[in-house]
Amino acid sequence: MRPAFASTGHAAAVGLLLLVLMLLPVLVGKSCLPPREQVYSWMGWETSGAHPYNHHLIFEEKGDIDIAFMGSSKAEFDIDTPLVEEKLSALLGRTATVRTLAWGGGGFDELYFVAKDLLQNRKVKMIVFYNEYRYDNEPNSLAPYVFRYADDADILTTLPLRKKLAYYYAAILGMPKNLLGKFRFALPAELHPKTSLIMEHFQTGDVVNRLGSFASRLGFNYSTIFDDYGTFIPYTPKTAVKPSDVSIYSPETRDQFQFSGPPIPDWQLQFAKRFAALARQHSVKLVLLHFPLPDEMRSARINEPVFWPDVLRTDVSMIGIPPATLFEGLKDDEVRKLYKDNLHLNENGQKYFTPLITPALLKIYAESNH
Repeated sequence: MRPAFASTGHAAAVGLLLLVLMLLPVLVGKSCLPPREQVYSWMGWETSGAHPYNHHLIFEEKGDIDIAFMGSSKAEFDIDTPLVEEKLSALLGRTATVRTLAWGGGGFDELYFVAKDLLQNRKVKMIVFYNEYRYDNEPNSLAPYVFRYADDADILTTLPLRKKLAYYYAAILGMPKNLLGKFRFALPAELHPKTSLIMEHFQTGDVVNRLGSFASRLGFNYSTIFDDYGTFIPYTPKTAVKPSDVSIYSPETRDQFQFSGPPIPDWQLQFAKRFAALARQHSVKLVLLHFPLPDEMRSARINEPVFWPDVLRTDVSMIGIPPATLFEGLKDDEVRKLYKDNLHLNENGQKYFTPLITPALLKIYAESNH
């Protein structure tokens, strides 16, 4: 069998090349990296998120944002953003700015990275987020795009060794695009495409016109592996629930909440705390919104894994509707008409949930902004 290398010199050259590649994130400083906006320009209208819209919202659109819904896919699917903007505009007597800035895949790491970019470019008065705990306990799949060693090496100091290596590996994977982006500027994808992977896959309208939110016309998918969606049938549930049933956590409403896990790994909470520190630094009001899931439809209390104000060490308003109240009088199959799968509302659910939760959000906004 022929040897892998023609000579010891060849083997040494290959070894040196691999060493240089592995050290590139450390060797390449900020001055050699392209602007941060290139991170979002590289990503198109993929199922992992409306990245061209996120690029527009962070780097091109101007002016203050009154309310930003931020997070992974539940933020995209569960909130009717134009409706919230309409109601806030009526309350303020001016045109309000409400946006959804979201992506595919959970993780407090992605929430931190995107919030950092957003708050460096826009003034945001209130951010609504939710529990981004990743059950697979791994970094978000977008880490090779958003984590750049020269920008964020400091976050590695307190992470466990395995996570340090994961993010460093992500920086290595992202380095070729970063070096190329320094010399060849990548234009973002078309902002208003006639169709896109997102629109086709999730059967949603123009995400940009919907201010970042998806109104999915898909029926419930019982499979956790395949895209086996049912037929979407417009459905308006008949219940007695009203906006006053929404609970804003306080000593008077604490019996409607429970904090029973599952426990969140410390490295994920480190990113959550960094996100909260960013918000505090930029005087942003934080609101933790509980999105109901089909599996908890009969729960009498709003379940969160931790008491967020204590964990994040900042002022966080927590709101939600006890699922048993939200779905009272509905059969299990009627509740599932509001969802496209076990995690996300469809258009039916979005139209049902958003009008109920919006008055509480506006109340918090008004109180925090006088």
